[in-house]
Amino acid sequence: MPPKSQPKIYQLLLKTHKLTILLTTPPNTTIASLKREAFSALSSDVNQVEDVPRVVDEDNFEISRAVKDKGKKTVQYEVLEGSQTVKDNLTNWEVLFLQFRDQSGKLMPVEVTQPSLIDEDDEEPPRYRPLESSDNKGKRKAPEE
Repeated sequence: MPPKSQPKIYQLLLKTHKLTILLTTPPNTTIASLKREAFSALSSDVNQVEDVPRVVDEDNFEISRAVKDKGKKTVQYEVLEGSQTVKDNLTNWEVLFLQFRDQSGKLMPVEVTQPSLIDEDDEEPPRYRPLESSDNKGKRKAPEE
């Protein structure tokens, strides 16, 4: 089988709190350029998600990714350098995280809330009892001759 070719466009997910920013970018884009796009999304009027810290410039946050140990994500994160390119460091549809800085400039921990599968306003669907199974199910007598 031939080797898998590089995608022409990368889809990246930037997550923080309850907010997910979807970025579509060419492979030669730098992390610094992704940071500018993230800043644009964070400072736009549509960002009305609670608890997301307000940013005044690109120095208020960093883009990071979860460190993987034997293919599984851990709770540790590494900050991506601005000069790195997408194709050299990331995979298509990779989930990245925003780490904000506090007033002293120190990186705060990553905060991501996974959405509930059941809306808070919706009632839980009713649970039905399974029908009692019959021992004869699927078995019939052969017709008499």
